[in-house]
Parts: sequence; C-alpha cells; structure tokens
Amino acid sequence: MRTRLREKGQVTIPVALRRSLGLKKDAILSVVSVGDAIFLTQKELVFDDVSGKFARSAEEAGISLDSLLEDLREARSHKKR
Repeated sequence: MRTRLREKGQVTIPVALRRSLGLKKDAILSVVSVGDAIFLTQKELVFDDVSGKFARSAEEAGISLDSLLEDLREARSHKKR
C-alpha cells in the first residue's frame, strides 16, 4: 500500500487497513521513527516515556552517548570470554 504525505504532514491510512485494525476517527496513535521507517501503533509506547527519562537523567549526570556505547562494547567483550 502507498499513501501520500500532505502539506501539513498528514497521511491517509487506507480504509481497508483502518477497518482491519479497528481504527476509528480521532484514534490516538503513537508514532516512532525506526531507522528510515515510520511505525504507527494504537498502543501507548512505554519506551518513549522511559527513554526520555533516561536521556534526561544521563544528561544531568554528564553521561554521553559515546561513553554509553564504549561501556556496552566493554561489557560485551567481557561476556564473550
């Protein structure tokens, strides 16, 4: 299925898909960017809330993404031993 992105960022979800998923007018959808794709779901995504809290806490503690990734690489290398 294909759809067009309109001037104000609006996207029409085809009627067959809306019906099959039970989407009604004014349904609230969570929107997430996954790589170069956009993911829509009717379910509230807890990940958004948790990741936002984590990002704020990390920033307040002076923890950078680079240091987290380095720690992850180190932890993984210890696990492989």
